[in-house]
Amino acid sequence: MTVVTTAGGVVASPYPALNIPETDIYALVIGSLGPAEAALPAVTELTTGTSVTYGELKAMADAIAGELHSRGIGPGDVVTLQVPNSINFAAALLGIAKLGAIVNPIGMLMNQADVSHIIEASSSKLYIGPTDMEAVPQIFSMELPSIITHALAAPDVAVDPASIAVVPFSSGTTGLPKGVVLTHRNLVANILQSNDMLARNGVRRGAKTLAVLPFSHIYGFTIILLGPLLNRQHLYTLPKFDMDHFLRAHDEYGIELTFAAPPMAIPLAKDPAINPEWFANLDLLMCGAAPLSEATLRAVEERLNTRVIQGWGMTEASPLVTANVRHETSPSSVGKPIPNTELRIVDPDTLEDLAPGDRGEVLVRGPQVMSGYLNNDEANAATLIEGGWLRTGDIAYFDEDMDLHIVDRAKEVIKYKGYQVAPAELEALILTHPAVKDVGVVGVERDGLEIPRAFVVKQDGAELGEAELMGWVADRVTPYKKVRAVDFIDAIPKNPSGKILRRELRSID
Repeated sequence: MTVVTTAGGVVASPYPALNIPETDIYALVIGSLGPAEAALPAVTELTTGTSVTYGELKAMADAIAGELHSRGIGPGDVVTLQVPNSINFAAALLGIAKLGAIVNPIGMLMNQADVSHIIEASSSKLYIGPTDMEAVPQIFSMELPSIITHALAAPDVAVDPASIAVVPFSSGTTGLPKGVVLTHRNLVANILQSNDMLARNGVRRGAKTLAVLPFSHIYGFTIILLGPLLNRQHLYTLPKFDMDHFLRAHDEYGIELTFAAPPMAIPLAKDPAINPEWFANLDLLMCGAAPLSEATLRAVEERLNTRVIQGWGMTEASPLVTANVRHETSPSSVGKPIPNTELRIVDPDTLEDLAPGDRGEVLVRGPQVMSGYLNNDEANAATLIEGGWLRTGDIAYFDEDMDLHIVDRAKEVIKYKGYQVAPAELEALILTHPAVKDVGVVGVERDGLEIPRAFVVKQDGAELGEAELMGWVADRVTPYKKVRAVDFIDAIPKNPSGKILRRELRSID
């Protein structure tokens, strides 16, 4: 396999370029179904036992599109979607897309204050979810079945591939969550790119696929839901992750492909209660959302007699950028650039290209790269730079085979179980505590997880304990944003301009 390094240090994908059609995600994934495809099973809910075919899923999406159209939703309107992994999520996503409207997916764990903030920041015209959000018109989740039964006709809308399809909120490389503007063209490209890499790993069309990571996260949205639907796979899903259901599903349904994150892989490698025979049909496990160590990867492979690969990317790239091909790339790496994708390794301060093998910040260019952050010119100028390159904030190097190894993050965002936690958001909150003088929050590893750890300087004479502060924060944030460790120190290390030196904090035992 030849990896091409061109002038200027650009590393091109070794895989043949794909033809990216000028279409939208509804048309690509489910717009045209022949009788045979329409009869195939599409999604099964493990907790309810409910299952739909591809034809039924299309009819549901069309019915939701008809209802939204009757409520005045059309091209360019934002619809916030807070629905758990389910048939309804898939149908609502595709129904919104059919209208040329924009999906704003948010997770079920998000508290009402955060939901309100994102609805406002995204300028949503409608909210679909379980909570009463008085500031915006809404459809309660429980109303979706009757809407589908009512089956209003969907309008015929010509959707521009260059128009916005989804605006997930991401912490990006630094700071507070920002709306990531992804077009239909971005998503169509990444669906085809990710499916190509899975096909190179032997994933067959129609494979039985376990899809339990949240569809509201871009990894779940593109790689776990839309890509497999295009490939006419049979998805088995859960409204929230449950280890017992996760394990039983492999044996009960003969799962062939599983998508996972590192916290799910670790017990597969170590838990003595897990019977490897349950995974007799599992051909491939793809791990993403956070790094997976080579030792854990190999332990899972050996114990379950399967293959494990990992991919790397970010919300701003729809998300996939690189992926392994088993037995062709180093398992300790995140593989090579996927088709139609180019990378560079640069000095993070000067943006000058570095020599092969040197460690620096990864830049990405490809059709999956976002058009920008929503209403944030400052962030766009810092992240999208000359030549169409996206700054990832990840520090990496290429080995002698030109496999990419992620070694650190220049960016500050913490990934707790795949969820993004912005240190700046937690710091701003903790500083409002009357006993806190200063604070710095960083991600640290604990038992294979990256957790938020707060270093706190107390006000003179103040009394404040670790558990007390963690409980105070927990009462005010979405659960996955909770501080998991607190240390009291005399001063927060900062540079002359006042920026927190997070590397120094991470080095404290």
